[in-house]
Amino acid sequence: MQSRTDESPVAWDRHTAHAFGDFLRHVGGLARRLDGPAGARILLDTTSAYAFAVGMFAVARVGGEALVPPNRQPGTLRELRSLCDRVLRDRGAASAAPESAPAVALDPLAHSGEPWPAELDPERPVVQLFTSGTTGRAKEIPKAWCHLDEVVELERRIGVDLPDQTRIFATAPHQHLYGMLLRVLWPLATGRMFQAESLLRPEELLPRLADTPASVLVATPAHLRHLVARPELCDLRGRVLRVISSGGPLPPATAASVESALGVPPVEIFGSTETGGVASRSQPAGRPTPRWSPFGQVRVRRDPGSGRLRVSSPFVSVGADPSLVGTLEFEMGDRAEVDDEGRFALRGRADRVVKIGEKRLSLEDMESRLREHAFVDDCALVVVDRSAEPRVAAVVVLSAEGRTALADQERRGLVQALQSQLAAHWDRVLLPRVWRFVAALPTDERGKLPQQAVLALVLERPTQPIILGGRREGDHLERELRVPTDLAALEGHFPGAPVVPGVAQVGWALAAAEELAGGELQLAGVEALKFKEMLLPGGQVVLEVELDRPRARVRFRVLAEGRELSSGRLLLLDAS
Repeated sequence: MQSRTDESPVAWDRHTAHAFGDFLRHVGGLARRLDGPAGARILLDTTSAYAFAVGMFAVARVGGEALVPPNRQPGTLRELRSLCDRVLRDRGAASAAPESAPAVALDPLAHSGEPWPAELDPERPVVQLFTSGTTGRAKEIPKAWCHLDEVVELERRIGVDLPDQTRIFATAPHQHLYGMLLRVLWPLATGRMFQAESLLRPEELLPRLADTPASVLVATPAHLRHLVARPELCDLRGRVLRVISSGGPLPPATAASVESALGVPPVEIFGSTETGGVASRSQPAGRPTPRWSPFGQVRVRRDPGSGRLRVSSPFVSVGADPSLVGTLEFEMGDRAEVDDEGRFALRGRADRVVKIGEKRLSLEDMESRLREHAFVDDCALVVVDRSAEPRVAAVVVLSAEGRTALADQERRGLVQALQSQLAAHWDRVLLPRVWRFVAALPTDERGKLPQQAVLALVLERPTQPIILGGRREGDHLERELRVPTDLAALEGHFPGAPVVPGVAQVGWALAAAEELAGGELQLAGVEALKFKEMLLPGGQVVLEVELDRPRARVRFRVLAEGRELSSGRLLLLDAS
């Protein structure tokens, strides 16, 4: 940590500014309250970056390890209860934390004690982060102080020419490694002041930046896309001296808009929780997209078998063994091309861990959670583009209970129930935005689930109604159906007031008759066809079908609450 006086500023929020002497006393006071057995695991749950810093260093002071939840969803915090000995949480946030773990209110102003001597064991794990692995549940990623020495490299890359009075603003959360390093540890190590609050909305952030003579903005691509749409961003030219982006590649158009408004191209940092920072780049407007340039202590290579990027770095941490320090190698989930000078270009993900809104998500983890719901027999998740943004789509096979729920609650109620199952564990941006309910998931000749077939189910509009239930007696079939609101047959029939066309209803009746016949039937004609009432999207109906084999015909009716909407007879070439 850079030498500084007690009066040197550390952090501020809308109410209070904290000096370095305050910080040391707050750490010492909180450490006194936490004093206990060495090696205690303490859950650190706070919305304030300053309180997080105090809590992190106080836990280190007593020889403990701070568990940092990947999000503050109730389900996530409940699961971490079994891993922690104590909880440090914001005052008044008791309902969000595990109730059975001993808790201490994390209020830095209420804790004051002897200043803490900043002597740290570089190889002792100090924080435990959590991230989605390439398969299955979230895994623990321990970080010792030596892994966090990355701040020295960050200073070389982005901070050497910044004035001492530069203030650090951030929209990146401090619960993730990128935010922890850039908005907390980097300012602490270099003597700069950081904003304790998270100002996520442009109308909150932009006025604060306008009141600051020299600042750095630490953001994610999603937040930068919102900011460049605001004309007042141009008023910050000369005040925002640097923009840092991480969490996913920054679209060239967004990078160009930032540079046009502020006069400086954003600096992008590429890395992961396991590897720490790996490389950086800037995309000056009007030039080809540059390759990533690895940090000074980092070496990269392309694995010849998998095509993935392999990273050797002193910032890599893997497993829970504290002796695993030094320069380690880690294979990332990103495919890459590496040139002779060690620079690289990314070529997409190689696993089922995806980035949605700059947040990392294991699709397999979410599928596992979804299958735990009583309404779900099976499911598959894919990523699709919605309004130029990647979003999760779910293809679900409903259980008998789920089909009943669909009939009782309608589609919206069913989707809300399934989303609630997931919302306890993931941020809202990660929840599926597209839902398809099918009778069975597609499989190939090896019994595997082809992702392209799942994607086709999502992208193609359904041609058949949703089957809620039914019964069969001999050559008579009765089905309970719901009309999908995005049924393909609704397109153009009619704009602004869609109704299910009669030809679609005839097709449903023929499909049901083929199930009775046990094979394909050929339609010769239709007679006595009547459409008495309109069938609307979202409607729930009963389809009655009777196969008359001797006379080679099918009688059908579509009923809603006992009212006959349509009926007719289908003449067949052969029904034997």
